[in-house]
Amino acid sequence: MSQIKHLLVLTIADWLDQKLRLEVSDETQAKIVKPYRFQDNPLTNNIYVWVSTGDIQNPNDPDARIGTSSMEDLGLKVPSGEVGGGHLWWRRGRAEVGCYFIKQHYPEVIAADYAQIVQGRTMHWLERAPIGGLVDEFGEKAYMIFLYASTFFEGGGPTDKYYWRGSISWQALTERPL
Repeated sequence: MSQIKHLLVLTIADWLDQKLRLEVSDETQAKIVKPYRFQDNPLTNNIYVWVSTGDIQNPNDPDARIGTSSMEDLGLKVPSGEVGGGHLWWRRGRAEVGCYFIKQHYPEVIAADYAQIVQGRTMHWLERAPIGGLVDEFGEKAYMIFLYASTFFEGGGPTDKYYWRGSISWQALTERPL
């Protein structure tokens, strides 16, 4: 057994691997989807997604216990904690997306279209990851996942060598027992 954040990363990465790599067979198929850091050559695995916890580039967005005021943002009317009960948390992470169309020599508009399809598909399936019911060895249970931020930027050098990189920020609603 593991801590809930590790279980979330493994479950999300497995789900996205199925949806982005195994179920896609065109130019927008992910070459690798994995938990934690992507360290391969993006020219070999030109479309990649990796899932991790936290965000080193945004340390002001940590995991946090949910207070009663933030529950209203969810449309839920439940206590954030009660005597003898548990409390709700946001467990946060991100999915990094990279589309390196260097060897493919696509025109910019085609490369842009393919990259945006990858980003859109990743967002679509990430928000549908089946995390509900995950329970760690400490009794923390996951309920739902939400996306709350996304970035995606174009880069590249000479004409017909384009790449896009970005991240999708997610948070999972969990409950920790007392």
